[in-house]
Amino acid sequence: MQKRLPVIAALMFSAFAPTTLAAVNWQFVEGGYSDLDAGNSDADGFTIASKYLMDNNIYLNGDYKHFDDSNADFSMLTLGGGYRMPLSSQTDAYFGANFERIDADGYDDNGFSLNAGVRSMVLRELELAGQIGYYDVNNGDITLKVSANYYFAPRWAVGLSHEELDNADITQLTARYTF
Repeated sequence: MQKRLPVIAALMFSAFAPTTLAAVNWQFVEGGYSDLDAGNSDADGFTIASKYLMDNNIYLNGDYKHFDDSNADFSMLTLGGGYRMPLSSQTDAYFGANFERIDADGYDDNGFSLNAGVRSMVLRELELAGQIGYYDVNNGDITLKVSANYYFAPRWAVGLSHEELDNADITQLTARYTF
């Protein structure tokens, strides 16, 4: 019995020990609903986005949003990349640069954006992120973005994000598949 006591104690301790947190996944595709509130204009539409980790620290990203309201429709395209820096086994900081394009009825313009943020798996199923950036297509402006993704299966998550961008607020509800 005394020989089994350490084994039984180890099994009982492991049953109540916290589970290991997952690492942030940098390879995914997501899509969903977008809502744009730009003062006197309120438009909704869809979004498609992806990130792909090239090696241990370099990533590529793309994001396409299309909005439609009663008066006009327009789209926003983001293509770029960046560098991720692991802070711990479940938290990464990142820095990125992007090409930006806006296409609207009677208005098309290109520009760039810069961003820095933190992504963290605060629970095995929950990723939280915060980002600050600079967005310059016509007039430069500081951007802020917060998001949460809940992983209801190992490769599938639902997410909610809110971004303040150049006198506009974009709220998104998405489904994400990681690979």
